[in-house]
Parts: sequence; C-alpha cells; structure tokens
Amino acid sequence: MRFVSRWGIICLLVILGQVQPTARGSSSPSVLEAPTRAAGPGDQSPPAANLANFPGAERCKERPVDVTASSSDEHRLACSAANDALQLLGRCNITLRRPLHVQIMSEVRHPFSGPIFGLFDTKQDRVLVTQEANIPALVEGTPYAALPQRDFYRSLIVHEVIHGAMHQNLKRPAASHAAYEYPAYALQIESLAPNVREDFLRSFDQTALKAQSTLFNDPVLFFDPYFFAARAYHHFKASADGCAHLTALLEGEVAFIAPPLM
Repeated sequence: MRFVSRWGIICLLVILGQVQPTARGSSSPSVLEAPTRAAGPGDQSPPAANLANFPGAERCKERPVDVTASSSDEHRLACSAANDALQLLGRCNITLRRPLHVQIMSEVRHPFSGPIFGLFDTKQDRVLVTQEANIPALVEGTPYAALPQRDFYRSLIVHEVIHGAMHQNLKRPAASHAAYEYPAYALQIESLAPNVREDFLRSFDQTALKAQSTLFNDPVLFFDPYFFAARAYHHFKASADGCAHLTALLEGEVAFIAPPLM
C-alpha cells in the first residue's frame, strides 16, 4: 500500500485494548482519526434532547439537520453536504429517524492523538467537523492533499453525516471498525465530482484496488485509511446491488468484512 496513516500506531493500540474509549464512551472518530469503537444502538440519545442541547443551531431547509456554524457560508455548505449524504442513502431507502446535529468547530481533537478532521458523537446524534480553514494542515502528506480543498471538505461532512444516519438505523452494533467505516468511505468518495474522484482513485495501485477476493479489515483501515476508502468505493460500485451491502451492514455481519481482531 502506497500511503500509511500517521495515526496507524495509535489505532493499533486501540485494537489491542491498550487505549480505551472516551470517558463517555460515545465518540466514534473516523477518516484520519483513530477509531475508539464502532457505534451501537445502545448509544442512541432521546430525540427530544437534540436541539435543546445546541443553542444557536439552525435547521437546514432541505433536511432535519441542525447546523451550528460561525458563518452563513459554513451553514450553507454543511446543509448542502448533509443533503448530498442523505440523498445517497435515500437511494438505498435509508433515512434519518430523528434530527441530526452538525457542529463546525475551529478544531476537533481526539482525546489521544490531537487535532482531527471530525467525529460522530453517538450520544447526542452530533457530527463535529473542523473548520475548512484548518484542513490543509491535516491533509498534508495524504492523497487528499491533491484534491481541491472545498471538494474534499464537502466529502468529509458527507462521511460524518453518513455515520450519523447509519447509526440511527443500526439493528445491532457494528462488529468491527471496518464494518462501521465501509459505508461512510464508500459514499464519501461517491459524493466527489467524477473528475475529482478519478484523480483520487488514480493515487492507488489499480490491481490491488480492484481485487475482489480481499476482505475489508481493521488493519488496512487503520494503517492505510485512504486505500480503504478507495477500495470501499470500488467494491460498492462494482456490486450489482451496492444498497444490499449497506442494508446488510445495518443488520449485522457481512461476508466481505473480516471478523474483528478481538
């Protein structure tokens, strides 16, 4: 694999149980971050608690998504990206069951590794995303750095909103981090403009990218999340029924995801 995540060692420690989840046990970081654990139905928060917990949030016009942002531009972008994410899931008849909150912050920090792109807080149905102005330092040295910044940033919000919507529809907890991340990555890359998406996919060895016999697993996710993202998209699109994969993931284990390491 061509690129190795700078968070790989931290992620491996998470797998081995040497790093524990946050005190609340509620945050599920993704993309470049070190996932603490997959979300589960038991983490759901009461629907009525949503808006009351986030003063200053404004509802998007198109969807039941509430956005807290420091500018109207950020609010429009977050709503637009959330709408894109929910349209993609809507093709598979997966919808939000209650309002989702998106909060754009100057900086989102992982409790064990420092600044990160964003995370999904399962306790409050809340997506936290770092402001676009602070993204360049986070993508430096990764395949995402070659993409137009606004295109990647929109896809980042899509990724986290997919986590939120999938979490609301889970029938049982995800069995592995790979199972949790597969839909978010597949649809994140799907959301990119075709030319931007092709530029990203060309960053990887095409034979390895298109291999159908290799299971998706946590080690690949943790040590090379970019390659995992590209493979998830290709696998999803190459399937005769990609939606069936997402539905199966909501139900539990699927054949193309390797069992967790422990």
